[in-house]
Parts: sequence; structure tokens; C-alpha cells
Amino acid sequence: MQQIGAIFDTILIAPLVNALFFIYGVIPGHDFGLSVILLTIVIRLILWPLASKQLHSQKKMQAMQGDIAKVRAKAAGDKQKESAMLMELYKEKEVNPFSACLPTLLQFPVLIAMFVVFQRATGSIQGIEALLYAPVKNLPYIQSIITGQIPFDVTLFGIVSMAKPNAILAVLSGLTQFVQVKMLTPKKQASAVKDSQAQMTAMMNYTFPALTVFIAWGLPAALPTYWITTNFLSIGQQWLIMRKEVETMEEMDVVKVIRKGSTVSATKKLPKPRVKTRIKNKGKK
Repeated sequence: MQQIGAIFDTILIAPLVNALFFIYGVIPGHDFGLSVILLTIVIRLILWPLASKQLHSQKKMQAMQGDIAKVRAKAAGDKQKESAMLMELYKEKEVNPFSACLPTLLQFPVLIAMFVVFQRATGSIQGIEALLYAPVKNLPYIQSIITGQIPFDVTLFGIVSMAKPNAILAVLSGLTQFVQVKMLTPKKQASAVKDSQAQMTAMMNYTFPALTVFIAWGLPAALPTYWITTNFLSIGQQWLIMRKEVETMEEMDVVKVIRKGSTVSATKKLPKPRVKTRIKNKGKK
């Protein structure tokens, strides 16, 4: 376990701590809370492709809910038959049902690492000094904190302490997560929940944000700040992807209309009289 912890520290904890303190040491004003927000933005940009893949997979799975319901109705409670039919459906639609979970699993270690980073970083500077790389440790502002010339201030804009729990930030983290989840909920499901799976999904849409508030309530405010920033960026990413998909669908509809119009026009222009004339002439011969 100690070896795993050491590897985890080397691969994730130390780089994230140094990234946080590098930002803290170079940005104007040296605001610790703002450094947390900027680090979150950097992490989110790095994970952007994974999140995009997850969103596309979720949208595909949502579009298949009608087909999945039909398969379950045909299976009539036979789980083995239902599983086989579902796998055939996924193969036909070229959808991997696990592709939406994989990006989340890959992002989970980062979330754990951020929790550890914020717990350590909001304590004393002596407790985190050993993790700092030489270039970061030698930054003038960080060096002044280490030597005690400047107090280690872990606030956001000098108001909100990132080391103590904050009820407002905890509630905001839950609300922003609720908005993010709500954006991905199909309108039909939101208005009329029909089957047990849809009811479970609707319940989880409220349970996860509530759980986020409960967890964030007793944690250092740095972590809710990370969640809020992540949720806002996720909302923006979802909006961009959903808008792009709508535009793509509209373009496909326009192409279909154009093709249909071309077919109708071609049908109207068929030289029917000439065909009849040729048949008559052939009869005379």
C-alpha cells in the first residue's frame, strides 16, 4: 500500500501541487483561490477530449432508449434473451455501452488527487514544501512564504478561506451539477417517466447533486470551488456539443429535403409521351 501511495504521489499529487503553487507564485495578486480556479481550467482543458467522448456516448445511448424499451418488451423478462438482443442492437447501431463510463473512470483518480492536493495545500507551507520542485520552490513569492517573510494566505479574493468549509460554495457545487445533469436529460423523460429505469435515472438526477452538497459541506472550500468551476466548464462544453449536433441534424434534414425535391422534379420531367410514341411506332412495324 505504501508503494502504491508513493507512486500516486509521484504521478499525480506532486505534479498537481507544483502546478497549483506555480500558478499561485506567478499570477498578479497571488490569490490562492484564483489559482485553484485556474488550475481547474487547465485540468479541464486537458481532459476535454475524454469528456467530449463521454458526452457523445451518452447522447447516442439516449437516442437508443426507444429501441432498448422495445427489446425489453420483446424479451418479456428473459434476462439472457434481453442481454443477447441488446448486444445485437448495440452492434447494429455501432455503439459501445461502456464507452460513456470509461472517461469517468479515467477522471476519477484526478478527482481523488485534487482532494488530497487541496487538503495538503491549504495547511501549512511546511507540510507541502517537500513536494515542491526546485523551480517552483525558488519562485520569489513562494520562497518568501517558505522563509516566513510573507504569510501563507489561502483565501479567494481575500474573503473566502479555501482551508475551511463554506456552505454557500457547497450548495453552489450541487446546483451547478444539477444544471449539468439536467441538460443531458431528455425532455420526454423529464415530462413523463414511464419505466423503472427512467424513474431510477430521474431519482439519480436529484440524488447526486444532493450528495455533492452533503460531501462538500464538511470539506475545505477549495474542493467545492474545483467542483463549481468544473461544472461550469462542463455546462459550456455540453452546450457546444449539443448545438453542434443540432446543426448537424439540421444540415442532414436539408440534404434530405433537397434530395427528395430533386427526385420529385426528375419524376415530373419523365418523357412519358415519347415512350408511348415509340411503342406505337414499334407496333406499326
